[in-house]
Amino acid sequence: MAVAWRQEASACSLRDAFAYAPVAPSACAVAIVDLRDWRPWLGDAWALLDPAHRQRVSQRRFADDREALALTYALHRLFVARALDIAASTVVIERDTEGAPWLPGARLHGEPVHTSLSHADGVAAFALCAVGPVGVDIEATFRAAELPGIEASVCHPDELQSLAGFPEPARSRALLALWVRKEALLKAEGIGLAREMHSFHASCGAEFFLDRHAREHPVQSGPAQKRAACSVRLAMLDIGERWTAAVATPSQAAVECLQIVPNVVGHAGRMPGERSLYPS
Repeated sequence: MAVAWRQEASACSLRDAFAYAPVAPSACAVAIVDLRDWRPWLGDAWALLDPAHRQRVSQRRFADDREALALTYALHRLFVARALDIAASTVVIERDTEGAPWLPGARLHGEPVHTSLSHADGVAAFALCAVGPVGVDIEATFRAAELPGIEASVCHPDELQSLAGFPEPARSRALLALWVRKEALLKAEGIGLAREMHSFHASCGAEFFLDRHAREHPVQSGPAQKRAACSVRLAMLDIGERWTAAVATPSQAAVECLQIVPNVVGHAGRMPGERSLYPS
């Protein structure tokens, strides 16, 4: 049965299999993909990569890692193209000094477009927003068991005290949720790990004022292009039990999270649950 599905699914192109509606100018779009669903299109994915991304993929030691990264980069390109309603061939994705993706020249209704990417353990998350900076992070929930030994480096002292009252496995899961929120915020701020996680709080639903955007790259910045400071809010994404994910997005942006599955039956799949976000 698996072989038959693989042949049927790969009969269409990756571009046809990836369906996504254009994003609204006031929204933040988040897409989750299970990379195993997209393996039949690995050849198409490789063809979508530009030379720089092919080189990044080729540097991975193991074949499984190379395949997962190739699919991640190709699906991210298609996500940006579909969300902006442009051809995938016109999408330019570059990397900053932290290795984070950015979209030089991309505009939505005249506003610069921000994007973020996260991938781990066979899953990838993409975010796109024209309202302001965005950061997304995702981890497999089973990774929670690996975190208890690093609480001090992740948690602010107040957070560490709060977690002390949690029994296991709730403690480890809360720590993982805190981890992805902090990763998402650091990505939105554009500073990578230059800011120690234990130096700040990151409660769900909290708003943070960013006094600068590290996505002001040399070709975009300058007096005429200097973007105003803004605030972002942190939210967990309601994506079921297998994965834990969070997004940091401008406070005024509406967030919609979809799981994108191969469009072999004529539709993309929505995440479980009625709401795309759940509050703290």
